[in-house]
Formats: sequence, C-alpha cells, structure tokens
Amino acid sequence: IIESGVLPEGSFSFIAGSVGDLLDHLGPQDVLAFTGSGDTAANLRRMDAHADRSVRVNVEADSLNAAVMGPDVEPASETWQLMLNEVFTDVRQKAGQKCTAIRRVFVPPGRVDAFVGALEERLDGVVVGNPADASVRMGPLVNRSQLEDVREGLAALSTEVSKVMGEVEPSGLSGVEDGKGYFVTPHLFRADDL
Repeated sequence: IIESGVLPEGSFSFIAGSVGDLLDHLGPQDVLAFTGSGDTAANLRRMDAHADRSVRVNVEADSLNAAVMGPDVEPASETWQLMLNEVFTDVRQKAGQKCTAIRRVFVPPGRVDAFVGALEERLDGVVVGNPADASVRMGPLVNRSQLEDVREGLAALSTEVSKVMGEVEPSGLSGVEDGKGYFVTPHLFRADDL
C-alpha cells in the first residue's frame, strides 16, 4: 500500500505486536478505530487519551454477522453457490477468528436441508492441522484461552440447537501430535425452532 502511493504518506501504519505507549500520545484531533473483542474495546475506552483528551474511539466488536438467503434462491444457482462459498470460507478462514466472520446463516425453511447438506459436505473435506502442511486448510486457534472460549460457546450452543458436525477435541490432525495445539474442527449447528 505504501509503495503504491495510493495513500498520502503517513496515512497508513501497521504494527505487529505491542504498541507500547503510542496510544498515550493521541489527542483530541485523533480517531482510534478498532475491530476485535468487546473486552479490548472496553479497555481502549477507559484509556486516559479517550477519557481525558477526548480521543474518539470507533469500535466494531464481537459481531454476530449473518448471511441471509432470499426465498427465490434455487439450489445450485449462482447465488446459492456464492452464499455457500462465502459461508464455507468464513467458517475455516483464520479458524473462524475474525470479527467479520459469518456466525449465523438464515435459509428459507424449504431450502434448509439442501443447504445444510451442501455445507456439511464442503466442511467435511476440510483438512485441519499444522498450517506448514500444504494439505491443511484450517489451522489452530490463537491460544489456550481462545480454545476455552470456543469450547464454552460450542457447549452453550449445543444446549439450544442441534449439532450437525464438529469435534471439540479432534484427533488425527495433519502434522499435529494428538493432544497438542489449540484445534477444533469446523462446526455446524442447526436451529429449526427459532
């Protein structure tokens, strides 16, 4: 982005890792935009720069993004395939750990069986494991805390809806010793009574 010259110098910055005291230097003309967890957003809103110097904090946190299929979408149509592809990608990309991931899919009652079947077939073929292995299409979660959060969420979902597929403690992962790492397989739940 910087080399292309598409943005004015200094308008784009990327920092991988701690920002140190950088946020302490923000002033009333600055805007801090953040996307991620609600807990981190709350911490940013409590910082001195926001509270004392009126730094604007724009937060998009803990999204529950949805994909919604219209009643006129026919199985195997171009629109059907586009939606199937988007949902499939969001489930496995970054192991679902992105704020814009689709977490809910609304499908007309007459299309649910077909869509769930098509998505299950696609997800069943996902190779989970060590991303250094070229066959792997879904890697680990970020850390043990994230794994525990995901397991808690899956357990809570299991009390409300029917699980179609997914393993909380998978074995036989590609390039990973059993019991190592922070892995779950793609999960698919179905809620017919909501």
